[in-house]
Amino acid sequence: MERPSDRLRRLGSPVTRGREEILRILAESPLPLTPRGIRERFTDPKPDAATVYRNLALLSSLGLVRSVALHERSRRYEATGVGSHRHRVVCRSCGRIEAFPARKCDLSRIEDDIRAHLGFRVTDHSLEFFGKCPGCLGKGNRP
Repeated sequence: MERPSDRLRRLGSPVTRGREEILRILAESPLPLTPRGIRERFTDPKPDAATVYRNLALLSSLGLVRSVALHERSRRYEATGVGSHRHRVVCRSCGRIEAFPARKCDLSRIEDDIRAHLGFRVTDHSLEFFGKCPGCLGKGNRP
């Protein structure tokens, strides 16, 4: 399997410390991260925020990371990869995000329908559920 830094070179973009760090950080995270969260996980010296945003834009355009909108003000980012499946649940009250394994999540029929009706070949997917976490439910907030 091709390493992200090798793919970056093959696509004609220089491999920099910042790009490698972003790819490493996102590959290690089970949840999508905000640009601020990515920057906080950098080893010192940390890049400025503009550098993180520029690198995220480049890596997104090359298909090495994807932007995830979880109905928040800030976009989040995650690593991509053929066959990667991302599943998570988001609390609409506090914004807590939890990843979960896809044991009972067989989307093969939906993927077959997408291919049959739209002609797309699905290589990965991202699935989000929204609701209230146990902490928010315990505070007396309505479900």
